[in-house]
Amino acid sequence: MTRTICVALLTLTAAGAAHAGLQLGERPIARTEVIATVKKQFAVMDVNRDGGISPDEFTAYREKQAAMPDQGRGLTRIGRSWFERSDVDGNSRVTPDEAQGRPLELFDMADANRDGVASIAEQSVAALFVK
Repeated sequence: MTRTICVALLTLTAAGAAHAGLQLGERPIARTEVIATVKKQFAVMDVNRDGGISPDEFTAYREKQAAMPDQGRGLTRIGRSWFERSDVDGNSRVTPDEAQGRPLELFDMADANRDGVASIAEQSVAALFVK
């Protein structure tokens, strides 16, 4: 596990969780929660509702993120390399499956016992790799 995994656990729960004040180690995070949150955030980014995120939509989202009071830090943050990492097939379009791929991969790495929940203990172990 790396710093990326720990940051991903936070990013996975993005918009909805941000309003709830969720922080790493505060409560267990379910895999289903990750999926639901990625879907919600994808819907916000897919402005034209064509089922894919274009580079322009990604850029527009990043601009909105920069205008947020916290500049999209923590749970609401989508990093500048998100598009390149998510566009697995390199077709300049991120699909819902591609958007979920990396967050779920990182979540599964943190979910050591494979029960579908990153427990507080599992998050604590992941946090050791941040320092």
